Amino acid sequence: MLDLSFVNDDSSDIIDYYNKSGLVDYKKRILGVVKPKTNDELISLIKQCQKAMQAFYVISTGKNWGYGKAAPVADDNLLIDLSLMNQIHDYDEQLGVVEIGPGVTQGQLAAFLTDTPWMVDCTGAGPTTSIMGNVLERGFGHGAQGYRSRHFTITEYILANGEQKSLDTQPRYVGRAGHGAGITELFTQNNIAVVTKIRFELSLKQKQSLRCLVRLKNVEDIGAYIDILRQLKAENTLDTLPHIGNNYRMLSMVSQFDFSQWDPRLGVLKEDVAQLEKQHKIMPWTAAFVVSGEPNVAKAKARRIKLALRSMADVKVISLSRLIKVDRLLENAMPLFKHSIRYVKFQEQMSQFTRAMIMFEGNPDPMALKGCYWRNQQPHSIENMDPIDNDCGFYWIAPTLPMLGEEVNACVTQTETLFQEYGFEFGITLTSVTAHMCQAIISLYYDVSVPEEQQRAKVLIHRLRRLYTENKWQCYRRAVDEMPFSLSQELDQDALELKGQIKDALDPHNLINAGRYQTAPLKGKRLC
Repeated sequence: MLDLSFVNDDSSDIIDYYNKSGLVDYKKRILGVVKPKTNDELISLIKQCQKAMQAFYVISTGKNWGYGKAAPVADDNLLIDLSLMNQIHDYDEQLGVVEIGPGVTQGQLAAFLTDTPWMVDCTGAGPTTSIMGNVLERGFGHGAQGYRSRHFTITEYILANGEQKSLDTQPRYVGRAGHGAGITELFTQNNIAVVTKIRFELSLKQKQSLRCLVRLKNVEDIGAYIDILRQLKAENTLDTLPHIGNNYRMLSMVSQFDFSQWDPRLGVLKEDVAQLEKQHKIMPWTAAFVVSGEPNVAKAKARRIKLALRSMADVKVISLSRLIKVDRLLENAMPLFKHSIRYVKFQEQMSQFTRAMIMFEGNPDPMALKGCYWRNQQPHSIENMDPIDNDCGFYWIAPTLPMLGEEVNACVTQTETLFQEYGFEFGITLTSVTAHMCQAIISLYYDVSVPEEQQRAKVLIHRLRRLYTENKWQCYRRAVDEMPFSLSQELDQDALELKGQIKDALDPHNLINAGRYQTAPLKGKRLC
């Protein structure tokens, strides 16, 4: 029998909080919620679950927005929240490495590194999100260390039977070395153990930090842009992870759906989109990324980028220090021009742009989450955003594409066609992760207060998932409503079978996060 006296709060309110996912018709029964503070508490808890054969679902901070937040895959799990295990265990200033627990957030680590030579290559998910949770989901940031799953190692984990294990064999961190160097990858998007410590590589603060703002002149130029970026990344002119968003992705950052003017079943009127683009100076595609290094190196890289893109894009380069200076001047002058609507709007846009650009210096900001509120009818504040708590309805779906303009064009065109068919605005961000791989993040926003709209969104997302599978555009990350997978419909069947065999060996009763990134139960096997 499982002793539930350690459950922090089993009230309906706290259970509903963890069970909110942002996905249509997705809710599971939760046995309770517990927040261990130490490894000893966590080990004791896991041993109790193992003895009682009780399935448990582990989260770091539970901010898995767009993919299910903290909601589990299966019913009747005990939810284990590791947000209080937020210790920064070790920091090596010479090598630029930290060892952190699962509850350490981007904001916490950024504050810790304020007066050091190092910074965290943060994502756009905001300051309250877990670094470890994002890394284990193979998330990515913006800078040179942005491909996060390549820049960490696991140093400690706990098995389903409560045994604590260590993969830390080096007196000083030297990357993935030794005979067990490749084992770390087995823990990403897998549930073979509860990871309690990782070593995470930091980014060095650069002497010169430039911002490249790239605006494509024509919507159809995205394929040619991708081909040029492939070259720039292959030659190492561009060593960061540049993001580029289409018009609706940018519009959702500065405005919202006008429910008084537009029919949600049909979407935004084209003539109004054109007017909004003109008002906010939004181009068909907009990219902003960092170029940094020694001053002469950074400037040379920026010149090369401008030259490569000049035929198709307007490219502006500005240093971060100058951008901050201009923003402060505009803010200081506000009392003189506060009655000018044009000035107030321009100052607000400049302030938001500056905030977004400062994020590239290791200062996580919730700005990117503004888009989640596109079809939300409730007032909201940009600070401390939690789009799920604010009843935003949205899906994120993330097909991975080769860095080939033709393939990217095909994905964009076919995806947009489906969005138009179902009456939703098509928002997309494309990230050049490497010279070989482009990661698309498709944003589907809907109004949770309208059942018909929720259902349309659900059908559309299923159509998109089928489209990407048919084209062999493998999604790098999945939502909880897709799990467990049907093996016959997956592209990497042999890999999933191998993962299942490893899971069976280390967690034979399927207690840890049952169903997450797993195939449907094998014959004779119980899914808790």
